[in-house]
Amino acid sequence: MAKTFTSGEVLTASDVNVNLATLMPMIPTSVAGAGVTFSTTTGLVTLTAAASASLNGVFTSTYSRYVIHFDFPTTSTNLTFTARLRASGSDNSGSVYDIQQNISRGNDVSSPASVNSLAQSSWSFANNTATRLHFGSMELVRPATATPTMMISEMFGTLNAATAAATTGITLKGGLHRDSTAFDGISIICSTGNATGTIKVYAYN
Repeated sequence: MAKTFTSGEVLTASDVNVNLATLMPMIPTSVAGAGVTFSTTTGLVTLTAAASASLNGVFTSTYSRYVIHFDFPTTSTNLTFTARLRASGSDNSGSVYDIQQNISRGNDVSSPASVNSLAQSSWSFANNTATRLHFGSMELVRPATATPTMMISEMFGTLNAATAAATTGITLKGGLHRDSTAFDGISIICSTGNATGTIKVYAYN
């Protein structure tokens, strides 16, 4: 239930953060990776031919849910995007990432490919073909509390223009990080080559 404000009442920072913002843009405390920059005003993270991008300080216990928006119009080659949770500037790369994925293309929507991968060292959340435009989002539940973290992501890719059914595709994935660990950041990693685009993190309860 939303708080009801009265005439003349002073709005505190907590009031604004919790009650007024539907999606709160999260501004990283820092970023890491060659070709990675960010706006200290909007929190937008920009990748320019970057092999990876690490975002620090984007998760706090103030919020329980986070949405990460991705826009990757350019990659140097065919690659897979993966993600690792991080704390205090270090990635968690243990074999604690489980993922279930379904992949559909325009010509096989009725029978999408399904893959179940357990005990991985990262979440793979998108396959990118160098000639396609890709965008999507990832949602995380309770990454900044000492409980297992759940993830769901969706990515869409297409040629410009989409010349046939097989030139578009959507990937839907769900994942679990098994450890009961509080994390404050995330790394987005290219399996090979590099990517150009943007990442932005939002929080809500």
